[in-house]
Amino acid sequence: MRVSEYDAFGPWIYEIDEDHPLPPLFVPYVEHPETYRMLFKLPRDIERRKATPDMDLYDYVVGADESGIRIWSRREKAVDSTGISFGETGGVRLYQRLLKGVCTLYGREGAVTLPYNTVSSDTVWKLLELVRQSWPAESTCPEGLVPDPALTEEKVDIWLFNQLRDLRTRGVAFELDAYQPCWSDFRAGRRFPWTKPEEFAGTLYLHNDRELLLLRSGKPEKKGEQKYSTEFTAIPWTSLKGVTLTRSDDYAGTLAAEFHLPGSVLRTEVEPANSGAVHFLESLAENGP
Repeated sequence: MRVSEYDAFGPWIYEIDEDHPLPPLFVPYVEHPETYRMLFKLPRDIERRKATPDMDLYDYVVGADESGIRIWSRREKAVDSTGISFGETGGVRLYQRLLKGVCTLYGREGAVTLPYNTVSSDTVWKLLELVRQSWPAESTCPEGLVPDPALTEEKVDIWLFNQLRDLRTRGVAFELDAYQPCWSDFRAGRRFPWTKPEEFAGTLYLHNDRELLLLRSGKPEKKGEQKYSTEFTAIPWTSLKGVTLTRSDDYAGTLAAEFHLPGSVLRTEVEPANSGAVHFLESLAENGP
């Protein structure tokens, strides 16, 4: 049964079908919607009680066809469009904190982000699966990686352990490589008696034959919010152009790991005393692309 766009509006992502058609503003821009393998609309981030029938209620329409991803974005009463071919997709990232979600697609020209409500996380995962299925099927994993021999799943904190369980439920294959728990460090430079250390997200390094996987139990862009947030990042080995592990310029006792993609650089932090994680990242830097 088809309902009006206003009556159906809420935090949910809707796949485009007979019951949930394209938003009127986007109709002139999305040609041949029936040709897309997946086509969905993302709502505006407003409270339901503040929505009115005359509003444009959706900010994005996202489509995936045989060649890649096309994103249409609302700009007042106009629509912008951008696309990333599957061949240019160098990685994907999902960040979730309570009801806030951000999907990031890494391309050659940089990153594209899509905000969403986590009540629709299964739809976003479906999009990620289409992207990940487009990556080379054969094994492209570098040889000579040195995982932490002492690491077991029982040593991982509950937040990351739950993410491991979710990956298995979704059928994602992986091997454990290294683990950096949440920890704190002071900023480099002058320190006052009242200066407090900043907390870093915990990171779990995984891989399979086709991908390097990063799980994080925190939001590195804003310290102090590790407890309720999670991140999943997948990088095809064919897109990883290099890995470096160096002393951080910003923190007194921190190593910074950088993962170089065609259009972006991803970073994690490592405690120097964590020999298992340090050795794994050193082997990745030495034997990787």
